[in-house]
Amino acid sequence: MFLTALRDHFLPAVGAGAFAGTPPWPRRLRIHRLTGSSIYSLTWNFSSPDGRATFHLEQGPDTEPILVWRRIGDHGIYGNP
Repeated sequence: MFLTALRDHFLPAVGAGAFAGTPPWPRRLRIHRLTGSSIYSLTWNFSSPDGRATFHLEQGPDTEPILVWRRIGDHGIYGNP
């Protein structure tokens, strides 16, 4: 389910410029920044199995941002995102 959400919704949004805010992130992924951090949260499923991931951006050597996946799992990943 995670790979389907990435392929069908997340990656097209990144390609269209969602990190810059235009267009906005797909609402179905519920992407938001965690309070007081530079870590983002993505939710692709609320029911069993619960599906969430955290990620952040780093600056690449050629000034292009690099997306770094931090944790993938259920709601429990928020304890140490």
